[in-house]
Amino acid sequence: MAEQIQKQVEFYFSDSNFRRDKFLQEATTKYEGGFIPFSVLFTFKKLAAMTTDPAVLHAAIATSDVVEVNENKDALRRKHALPEADDSKARTIVFAGLGTELPSIDDIKEALAAIDVEPLYVYRKNFNKKFAGVAHVEFKDVETLKKVQNEIEKVSILKRTPSALPLAEFHALTPEDQVEFEKSVRAMLVAKDVPVKHISTFFNALQPVWDEEPILRSRVKLVPESKELYLLHTQPSFAERVLEHVNGKHPVVIDGTTLSFELVTDKAAIAARPRTVKTDKKKDNKRKRENDGKAIHISNIAPRVRMDDIKKLLAQVMDPATRSPFIEYDGMDTAKFIINDAEAAKALFDKLVALGEKAELGGQQVQFHLLEPSEELQVEIQYEKGLIVQFSEVDGEVSRDDIKNTINEKLGDKAGAGDGVAFIKYQINDKSGFLRVTSAALAQDVLALFQAGFEVNGVKLNTAKLVEGDEEKQFWVDARTARSSRFKQSQKNKNQMKRGRKY
Repeated sequence: MAEQIQKQVEFYFSDSNFRRDKFLQEATTKYEGGFIPFSVLFTFKKLAAMTTDPAVLHAAIATSDVVEVNENKDALRRKHALPEADDSKARTIVFAGLGTELPSIDDIKEALAAIDVEPLYVYRKNFNKKFAGVAHVEFKDVETLKKVQNEIEKVSILKRTPSALPLAEFHALTPEDQVEFEKSVRAMLVAKDVPVKHISTFFNALQPVWDEEPILRSRVKLVPESKELYLLHTQPSFAERVLEHVNGKHPVVIDGTTLSFELVTDKAAIAARPRTVKTDKKKDNKRKRENDGKAIHISNIAPRVRMDDIKKLLAQVMDPATRSPFIEYDGMDTAKFIINDAEAAKALFDKLVALGEKAELGGQQVQFHLLEPSEELQVEIQYEKGLIVQFSEVDGEVSRDDIKNTINEKLGDKAGAGDGVAFIKYQINDKSGFLRVTSAALAQDVLALFQAGFEVNGVKLNTAKLVEGDEEKQFWVDARTARSSRFKQSQKNKNQMKRGRKY
């Protein structure tokens, strides 16, 4: 265990990690002499899983050439300053074609151990919070990098052999060629003279293959102009197995036509395949949304539902290889997203509706609505009547918390277990305000308190009425709007926060 502890600490303070780790750099300047207390290091999850005993940590790093301990034996720092020149790019290789399942650092280390190589640092690339199938791996020297490149066929990360390219060479590629390398297409199945249908039709036809062997999921591309269908793979062996499936018990049949596929592994032919022409994505997507797409709205969402809950609901009917749409959620009871293709939107909408009672968010069955992108969803505000009390003729300085607490105290046991005044809309020196109570019966009790009259910090309160009709509805509309605005602002604030390192 001591050896593992020393190795973990030396990784934290290694050239490879320390130059990237803003937290440790700032901590070094924060503490006297640059010595970071053991207590700070014990907040790092991997180290804490090994030990949180200062004596054990001190003993483990006593012979380290990377870090040194202070006189009190309760803090440490790097022994040597960072090198002025950073040559890490020359020692880093780009792995591509690793699929959508995020490999752990240990998965990558284990794969490289097959060729007696150990990485210094691993960066796994994400796109829209999903693993992009790409990792940048730094090694101790250029010789090790070349060894990895030469023996890459012996490396298998979660059953996938990656494509490999030195980072310096990767950066020399054009942006388009960088994207092409990261796709890492090394085999493809091509079908010709296919019926031109929406891409979801082909996904559905291939689903039996993917259900039987999920790892064989292809990237699917239809070229309507040439009536060709491409199934793109990073692993030639995967393409071969898919070919066995479609030529055997899982033929791909579209409109009565059984598709015939040809396996292509020639690099030149793969590079020459039709590719999507890049356009101004923002303008193009906006045009699609305005002219061709549809908006799917979700209503009757229960309180305290998170964005992740909505995404999980959509994932029940969406193809896993398809990127999740951008969802606009007001934090209340509705959400919406736009699908740029009207036919695809209708197909997805039908699948969502077919969920029936399984379409729940927060324990409530939600409803789906298919509208034009510019069309607003008209949702009737749902609320329980008789909960809003307006008080007035406040002559004096009193806080809303004091009013709320005083009323709940006077309600006694009736205000226990979360009941009583749940919300008060009032500012100091206002002459009137609103109370929202948890039941219509309690609202009547609150009215009785005002009619009898009571004091809050010497201020007499004896005038109130029950809010009803259009005034009551407007209160709930305003409350909903305010809550939605607060939710959107909180989301905006979260997005603007800098993300620190996770341990």
